Amino acid sequence: MAKSEVLDSVNKLAKTVDMKLVNDLLSQTELRDFEMNKSTITNIAEWCLNGESDNEIRKRLSLNKHQWAILVTVCPTLLIIMKDSRALADVVIAGSLFQTAVGGKRIKKQQPMRVKEYDEKGIVIGEHYEIVEYEEELPPNPLLLKFLAEHKMSEKLGDVQVDKESSYKKMVDSLSPDERALIEAMKKASDLNANK
Repeated sequence: MAKSEVLDSVNKLAKTVDMKLVNDLLSQTELRDFEMNKSTITNIAEWCLNGESDNEIRKRLSLNKHQWAILVTVCPTLLIIMKDSRALADVVIAGSLFQTAVGGKRIKKQQPMRVKEYDEKGIVIGEHYEIVEYEEELPPNPLLLKFLAEHKMSEKLGDVQVDKESSYKKMVDSLSPDERALIEAMKKASDLNANK
């Protein structure tokens, strides 16, 4: 999803917001002078796409924390727009990191090149510089690729199981001797019932 597609979906969401109602509600609060409109919503979405935090957005709108809380309460669509915009920014960053790690991406570069002019006899009669464009293929970055693989694998597989085991171990270690004896007695009783 491109930035233009996100802004289109933001505009669709902005159309669902009853701006007159929002501004009427805001006029009854300490945000009397603040006017919500579609461009404000679009700006907030763009700021989220650029990675700005709630505090930075709040400062851009010249609001304090209390006023920001009022604005978000009156217009909860802002939270949805901000969440979606930030999610897209995360996807774009992850995709860019992956492209850099895998390599093979072609980038255009420019370089000045000295060009000599020759006459019919092969004698240099002049020279000048021209800017030449060329494409360069980026090599893979194995360290970044390894980092991404380990990061994704730890999210999907291993660390969750290790965390469960360590939490069980902590729970068992924190038991008092009386609690351990009670658990052992309950286990023996269940084993006896299973054997009958």
